[in-house]
Amino acid sequence: MIVDESDTRFYVAPSTIPGAGQGLFARVSLPSGDRLAVLGVLVMRGSASDRYTAFADEYKFRVGDYLLIPCGIAAMANHSPQPNLTKVVDGEALFLELTRAVTAGEELCFAYSDYARERYGIA
Repeated sequence: MIVDESDTRFYVAPSTIPGAGQGLFARVSLPSGDRLAVLGVLVMRGSASDRYTAFADEYKFRVGDYLLIPCGIAAMANHSPQPNLTKVVDGEALFLELTRAVTAGEELCFAYSDYARERYGIA
C-alpha cells in the first residue's frame, strides 16, 4: 500500500495545548461538517499484527473490530475537552469531521475515548 496524502487544508505546527507536542491546524477557514480522511492500515484488534505494532498504540484509532494505524496528517490531532472534531466511522473508513466552523490557523482536536484518557493520564 502506498499512502501519499495531499490535503492542503491542514498543516502541522507546535500545539497550543501544553505538553502536547505537535498539533493539527486548519490552513483555511472550514465549514462545519467538513471531513478529513484518516489514512492508514487496519489491523484486527488483539491480533498478532496488533501486538507487532504496539509501538504505535498511542496513535491507533478504533474502527469496529479493527484498529487503524494512521499514516497521514490526521494522526496529529490532539485531545481537547472542548473538541471541534468528532470521529466518524463509515464502513471501514474513518474520518475526523468538524463539529463547527473553524477559522484559518485554528488548532483541530477531538475528544479521546475514556479508555485513551485513562491510559494516558488525561483528566
